Amino acid sequence: MTTGCRLLYAGSLSESDSITAKVLAAVAGVKHLQPEAVSPDQSLIDLGFDSLDTVNLLFVLEEEFKVSISDDDAGKIRTVGDIIAGVRQLTSSNASSPDSSGS
Repeated sequence: MTTGCRLLYAGSLSESDSITAKVLAAVAGVKHLQPEAVSPDQSLIDLGFDSLDTVNLLFVLEEEFKVSISDDDAGKIRTVGDIIAGVRQLTSSNASSPDSSGS
């Protein structure tokens, strides 16, 4: 049994599709579901998430995408789609300023 939420086919996907697939896999992994059982329009409550599951998911996402999710942003998450949108925003912010050691 593996503890990571890696996808074998992620390399063949566009960056946007790869983010979606990785988020779906992370959500599924925390609740021990098949990734195919998770969709962007589902709420975390409908998937059986409690506050501890949500915290665990945030740790998985932060590690997987090398991002930091603020408490404020975390509090706004209601659906899997919210997570996908937030990760896209955070990863695009990181990509546009890879090493902001000035200004």
